[in-house]
Amino acid sequence: MIWGKVIGGLAGLALGHSPLGLLAGAIAGHWLDSYVGRRFGNPEAERRNLIFLTAVTCLSAKLAKVDGPVSRQEVDAFKAQFRFNDPDKARVAQLFDQAKQDPSGFEPFAQSLADNFAAEPFLLAEVFGALYRIATVDGGPNDAEQGFLQRVAQIFGVTFQANFEAPPRRASQGDDPYAVLNVTRSAPMSEIKAAWRRLSREHHPDNLIAKGVPDDYVALATRKMAAINAAYDQIRRDRGET
Repeated sequence: MIWGKVIGGLAGLALGHSPLGLLAGAIAGHWLDSYVGRRFGNPEAERRNLIFLTAVTCLSAKLAKVDGPVSRQEVDAFKAQFRFNDPDKARVAQLFDQAKQDPSGFEPFAQSLADNFAAEPFLLAEVFGALYRIATVDGGPNDAEQGFLQRVAQIFGVTFQANFEAPPRRASQGDDPYAVLNVTRSAPMSEIKAAWRRLSREHHPDNLIAKGVPDDYVALATRKMAAINAAYDQIRRDRGET
């Protein structure tokens, strides 16, 4: 299948023209061909899902390697941030082990995510937040990790300042409702309603599924959508709106 060759070429490019790069490319290409061959759903969704899996795995591995040997903490953090389906775990482990050998060549993976998920800035921001959390588990982000993150942020089009305390945390139903909707407490109800509608469109699971967003992030969007609705309902109750 053609997409196996595309993803394999991407992995090989990022790892260099070496036996290591060729092996990683072969793993990724075979992974895609066999995966898509087993599925008869939306080919575009499957393509984007495999691009996502390949890119986040290699970005995470190269980030873990950029400041020296990859620690157990970093591997565990990767597994905590990106929870893959059981049939894919062995292949993810193979690709991670190959990519962690050399921290260079990570830009093509970041660019692939930026190109294929440009319409889902929420997903790109969440991926960046996950990478940041991986960098913090062993005392970072240090200078090397910050340089890596700054470059990824530039490619993703997200804001990142070196030495900042933490990326924006994920909203939950227990958060301040105004913060969840990203409005001030003095905002008129019309502005609050507009913010609620905009965030609902951006995070609605049905819209993300139609666009082929990976399952892990559809589940996250479902939880965030619940938080957005709960925040809007709370503000309406507090203001006596019916």
